[in-house]
Amino acid sequence: MGLELSNLLLAAYMTGVIWVVQLVHYPLFAAVGAAAWPAYEATHRRRITVVVGPPMLAQPVVAAALLAERPGLPSALNLGLTASLLLFTVAVFGRLHDRLGITFIPSVHRRLLRLNALRTAAWTAQTAVSVALLVTA
Repeated sequence: MGLELSNLLLAAYMTGVIWVVQLVHYPLFAAVGAAAWPAYEATHRRRITVVVGPPMLAQPVVAAALLAERPGLPSALNLGLTASLLLFTVAVFGRLHDRLGITFIPSVHRRLLRLNALRTAAWTAQTAVSVALLVTA
């Protein structure tokens, strides 16, 4: 039950964070203004890393341990979601934020919002899988 609970806590935490980012944080990027944008984006990246970095790195580790302890489709799906989310965040969102690092580009911002909706759905799904794993423990 310990791994299942840890898995759920990490998933629920990241789901809460990503919903706030999707509904509040990323939309507000457009209101920052060109002069303040580069410093704002640099500060965003530094601060958000502290908030999401440790749980995002812990999620696949816990999910892998859970799969080793409880082999099966739900545990495999759980690990697949966590690993995919980490890779997607690093590869895709890192590049988008790199492009936004120098200047605010409205088309990149729109892409960030659209793609983050997928991440929001995936973390929400991972939380549902985590609940199922805990309930069936």
